Amino acid sequence: MKIAIFGATGFVGTALTLKLLDLDHHIVALSRSPQDWPIQHKNLQVIEGDISDIHAIEKVLKGVECAYYLVHGLAENDEDFEYVEVNGATQFVHAAIKTKMRKVIYLGGLGPDSDLSPHLRSRQLVGEILGLIPGACLEFRASIVLGANSTSFEMIKALAQRLPVRPYAPWLDTQCQPIGVEDLMSYLVSALDVQLVGHNVIEIGAPDVHAYGELLDIVAKIDGITRPKFLLPTMDQRLFYPLIDLVLPEFADVGKKLFISLSHPTVVTDNKAEEVFPEIKPKSTLEAMEVAMKESSTTYPAVWEGDFWKEVKDHTVLSTRQGQQLLLEKLKMFTLPYQEKLLSKLPKRKKK
Repeated sequence: MKIAIFGATGFVGTALTLKLLDLDHHIVALSRSPQDWPIQHKNLQVIEGDISDIHAIEKVLKGVECAYYLVHGLAENDEDFEYVEVNGATQFVHAAIKTKMRKVIYLGGLGPDSDLSPHLRSRQLVGEILGLIPGACLEFRASIVLGANSTSFEMIKALAQRLPVRPYAPWLDTQCQPIGVEDLMSYLVSALDVQLVGHNVIEIGAPDVHAYGELLDIVAKIDGITRPKFLLPTMDQRLFYPLIDLVLPEFADVGKKLFISLSHPTVVTDNKAEEVFPEIKPKSTLEAMEVAMKESSTTYPAVWEGDFWKEVKDHTVLSTRQGQQLLLEKLKMFTLPYQEKLLSKLPKRKKK
């Protein structure tokens, strides 16, 4: 089958491209820099262009039987990523109509239907736009994808290894339902043979549900590390941005967007996946995490080895109130500039 993949250089896109090539499909992909393409294969064609360029999209879709849409704009600037995602999806639909491409498989995000973070709101809006193509749109909605080199997985691993504490906060009690990357591949590949019409939303995930904070516990258990518990102070989540810069410098830009989404549950709410794909039995979160940890070659040195945590470590790793107070004082130093910035944007009260 001749298949188009948009977003083929991302974590999921790369895994899917390799999987489909192994199955002897012919792949056409869109790239801003074809000369830097990491995969070379006789059945792979890379066309230069951008998701905002409808003519480039038309070239990719010409003669294609099905397209995977895996584009994600989280790496864009804060003020741009929602526009980039919506504009790209709109251009794709126009190109699909013009080239008579009639089937798209999209990977979106789980989440409630209202009161969403910008990240989840954009994911679902893109799905609705893609659902407008004449033919079929299979929109898979997933929570965190667990796999070596997945940004979400690597962030969880880095937090578990770098932080001197196991943090507790209301938004870390929010429930999620991750999925292993191999199970995700099974759904995406099997969707090629599914005969459905119109926009179909299919929620997928592991059979078990966890709080986001419990994912840190699972990594710690696999790694054989222990951390004292620490209740984070109640404050606007955005005031923790400096800590993301400190603890997750490799993922800071994406991490901040995902961080705001932690207050929204990402769990499966229907059994349509079981009806459409009865043969797929996803691994448990623990099994998927164990596979990801085994295949991941990254290591994240503990943050407290630097100056920021040195004093805290000397206070028996926060087991005393004195050590906890010291940490809060250090947090205040980092969050104060953000707090002042936020306050400056609030509308001023009118004098009576």
